[in-house]
Amino acid sequence: MKQDLPLSPRALNMARHRAEHAPTPEIREAASRLLTDHELAIAMGRPLHRAVPRPTFRTSRPSPLGPNLTGLLLGALALLGFLFIATVLWAHATDVAATMRAQAAAMRGM
Repeated sequence: MKQDLPLSPRALNMARHRAEHAPTPEIREAASRLLTDHELAIAMGRPLHRAVPRPTFRTSRPSPLGPNLTGLLLGALALLGFLFIATVLWAHATDVAATMRAQAAAMRGM
């Protein structure tokens, strides 16, 4: 089986595990040789000053309105949402109170 070098961290860990727990000395020796090959590949790898950085995940684009105006608009939207919910709850509470008053007056008249 052809092994790509250098190994991934997971494959290296698996090779170390096999080297420690192999049932026969031959397999243990082959696994430790694989580790040596890996260390050799690391040593022969590209020098640090030529290293290519890992690609990073780009975050979302910044808002074209700018951070201050965006925050202002989001705050205004949140305030409008809060006022809408407060209005609906107030209307519901006053409606319930009026209904209870009407029921109480009807019960008194019985």
